[in-house]
Amino acid sequence: MAKTRVTFTIDPADADRLRRAAERAGVTLSAYIEARVIASVEQDEAITKTFRDADAATNAAYAAADAAIWPEPEPLTPGEKAEADAVLERFFGKMRRSA
Repeated sequence: MAKTRVTFTIDPADADRLRRAAERAGVTLSAYIEARVIASVEQDEAITKTFRDADAATNAAYAAADAAIWPEPEPLTPGEKAEADAVLERFFGKMRRSA
């Protein structure tokens, strides 16, 4: 089987730990790293697959809760807008005069 070279950089102390672990396992450093990385990726993929439906349901529940808690506001009527503008003008007008 064809192989692809992958280069990565790690702390020297961690490299020594990996070499010792590979020796204990009786394999080359490359074989040890490959096996451990592939096992980790397979575990991540299995977890993602296992929880895909639950994650989608959770995300949908959060979206529904956000929509229920923060519904889109109704547009202001012209009278409500004029009232809000007057309150803001009184508030900010006072700030300008007192500054």
